Amino acid sequence: MGPRNSLSRRRVVALTGALATGSLAGCAGGETADPSSATPTDESRTTTAGTPARTATETAHGTGLVDAIEREAVSFDPAPASDGLDAVAARLSESPLVGIGENSHGVAEFKTLVEQIVRRLVADHGYRLVAIEGTLGDFAAVNDYITGGGVDLDSAMAGLDFYFWRTAAIRGLFEWLREFNAGRPPADRAVVRGYDAQFFDVNATAVRSYLDRVDPAYLAAIDDDLRPLTEPLYERHDVEFVTESRTSLFGALRDRLRERRDAYVAASSVSEWRLIRRHLWTLERGLRFQAHLSAEAYTRGKRIRDEAMAKNVAWLRDWTGAERAVVLGSSNHTMRNDGLGDDEAARMGHHLTRTFGDDYYSLGCLFGTGRFTAPTDSDRSAFATHDLDGPVPGTLAATLVDAARSPLFLDFESARDRPPVDALLDDTDRVQFSVPRAAKRGALPLSMAADAVYDGVVFVRTASPASFSAADGS
Repeated sequence: MGPRNSLSRRRVVALTGALATGSLAGCAGGETADPSSATPTDESRTTTAGTPARTATETAHGTGLVDAIEREAVSFDPAPASDGLDAVAARLSESPLVGIGENSHGVAEFKTLVEQIVRRLVADHGYRLVAIEGTLGDFAAVNDYITGGGVDLDSAMAGLDFYFWRTAAIRGLFEWLREFNAGRPPADRAVVRGYDAQFFDVNATAVRSYLDRVDPAYLAAIDDDLRPLTEPLYERHDVEFVTESRTSLFGALRDRLRERRDAYVAASSVSEWRLIRRHLWTLERGLRFQAHLSAEAYTRGKRIRDEAMAKNVAWLRDWTGAERAVVLGSSNHTMRNDGLGDDEAARMGHHLTRTFGDDYYSLGCLFGTGRFTAPTDSDRSAFATHDLDGPVPGTLAATLVDAARSPLFLDFESARDRPPVDALLDDTDRVQFSVPRAAKRGALPLSMAADAVYDGVVFVRTASPASFSAADGS
């Protein structure tokens, strides 16, 4: 399916503007932005404890603005039988590619929303690819489980590198997907796949495992060079990630896969052969990404990672044959940029909009105040809860918090038909996030127009901290 050529007003601004916006400090899989220069600014957020400050825009519009929002927004109960969520999914389904980004990975309500929205997109609107932030290959065991394999789900989830998917709600989604797939022909089953290029050992392990099956003699000849890449060596300053010998190895592997295609396909399948080629492609990007992190060249690293993410999403759609896909991850990846300067890296959502135009819908998950969970160690195996202390003045959340109903969904294209909301979106130039590396600072603002980076938002007034299972399944 080719992209539509039309772009909405703010998408054009986002894609062609010249305003630079700093990268978010931290995406929980591995914080990749420079925390000293890219952290959202910590500006005064309240006039008195617990009382949100008001911006001039909010004061000028007053209750008329809130009334307009309440008339336009779709309120919903995040439950399986919610009519409101049916309406949300119906609006999202107008785009064949939907990105759902969390402004905090540590909010329990966002996990439930993801679970319920994805259920509806799959069951009612024909989405068959659930692409999740995680290295390409990281969700292989989970996908085996949901497509009817004999894999233990707890073990599969314990093996995920990205801790923020190890929650009860996401587990419930995987259980539901298995039930949905039962009895369906393979071509009509929903699949779960990772799309990231961060943890290269996942890709190297997949390549090595494949060669062990289809060409063990060749593996024996190169294993001294390939095996070290199956070890996790992330965010290290004493490791040389990109070397001449590795570049030569990857070239030889590409040649071998191409020259031995027929034999490899006979010993596996066309689909597996294509996947291993993609693992090799992603492995190379992952090493380049880690090399930039090691050199503290954070923006260069993010450029490589997010471009690879977007290209992997597009590749997965083609490889799986799923024309309709939902992409889950941090808003730091799923949203677009509000302008793109020389010192900024294009996010995955920016790349996807360039490729697919209005076929891509960017949905943000926003919070008002409350508490969230963040890791306390570099292994992301221990966690603590923190106050958000929001909403941050000047953000969309600072206005949505006054709405009588929560949670709610606001689609910007239709909301702009109401002049007070249209004026609010024009005047609002900050979005609030939580940042794992600055968890004690609570909600932090990032300078960007909400409707430049999102097409719509779901909003939860009071966030609850998420609970994550440990990597050992406990």
